[in-house]
Amino acid sequence: MEVIMIDARKFDVLTIGGIDMDLVLTVPELPGPDGKVMGDLVGTMPGGPAANFACAASRLGLRVAALAEVGDDPAGQVIIDDFANYGVDTSLIQIRTGGKTCFTIILIPPSGEKAIVIVPTFRPEYPLDRLRATFRQTHLIYLMPQNAEQFLGIARLAHECGAEVMIDVEPTVGAKHEMMRQILAEVDIASFNQYGFSAATGAAPSPEAAERLLDAGPHTVVVTLGAGGALAVTRDQAIMQSGITVQAVDTTGAGDTFNAAFVSATVAGLPLAERLRFANGAGALSVTGMGPRGCLPTANEVRSFIEHYSLAK
Repeated sequence: MEVIMIDARKFDVLTIGGIDMDLVLTVPELPGPDGKVMGDLVGTMPGGPAANFACAASRLGLRVAALAEVGDDPAGQVIIDDFANYGVDTSLIQIRTGGKTCFTIILIPPSGEKAIVIVPTFRPEYPLDRLRATFRQTHLIYLMPQNAEQFLGIARLAHECGAEVMIDVEPTVGAKHEMMRQILAEVDIASFNQYGFSAATGAAPSPEAAERLLDAGPHTVVVTLGAGGALAVTRDQAIMQSGITVQAVDTTGAGDTFNAAFVSATVAGLPLAERLRFANGAGALSVTGMGPRGCLPTANEVRSFIEHYSLAK
């Protein structure tokens, strides 16, 4: 069993990038080609996959810091303040003079199965000397490998400093088969959503397809399957976990919360099946609130939810 060892380092997890402001709208249905629908404004709120992960991980009891770059606009300050509200260390966040903070537009139909438009406004830059000092204080680095060249430099430096690397792969990462294998060579834990897995590997998610990725480098591969649950493989085990049925309000951030809970359970030393079960429970709870951080549970809330769900079955 792979366990992230705890020592005197300051942070359990450091997230890199993956921040934005989300403009959230509810719609009666998602518009098709040349379509038009009326929407209701839910609000503008902090989001982004790594940022959601950071807040969820902190709620679950991990020591978390965020390294990111925001614009010097009001949205950037809102993001910093929301991190602080969740107990995420913000001392490493950079402010780009004259920059506009990245944002997304999220459309939420009655099913809760959202559609997202991502609008990057600048490419963040992270000086290697600053990264080196921070990585030496951190057990696990978490990020999306959006830019392969930048990611490979960051991941290699993290390993030099004794930190593990976990990636989150969605279709927007855009890395195809050969590039994904180069990325995986520098990864310890690789987490995919089902669409990101298919886009990166050309295969449908399955334990067998996930196991083939272990040869590239990671010791653990995880694939989330939406309402269908999740699967995880290591060199010793392959686990499938069915989904937990809840009334979904908004699925935004469910995978981010799942990943945070998987790391939390890994730090706790739980067996692979229990890690997957705990992560599934956290992900299910997260979709019962509106917005990317509408329901980020504590570890006790996840355990209680899983216990009651098991008794009700």
